[in-house]
Amino acid sequence: MMTLDTRLHIPSYVVFTYADQDAVLLNTRTNYYYSLDEVGARLWSLLNDGKQLMESYQALLEEYEVEPAQLEQDLLELVSGLVENGLVEIAQG
Repeated sequence: MMTLDTRLHIPSYVVFTYADQDAVLLNTRTNYYYSLDEVGARLWSLLNDGKQLMESYQALLEEYEVEPAQLEQDLLELVSGLVENGLVEIAQG
């Protein structure tokens, strides 16, 4: 089960670009595109900068007006979708 303590890794075959405040991710192995809204793009930026999920959660709590439980639920759902589509991997060890 994924939690905020789950360690994540962005694979080298995932490329991304920003469009305004959104982000578009591409899995170059599957040619699957994934679009992220402003908050999702901010999460991606944090993960791309080497932050782990818990650190990203804490940063987003400070940046956005959101209930902690709602943010946790939303992040875990988003990250689960990213994992399912090969856009992030759960780090081993």
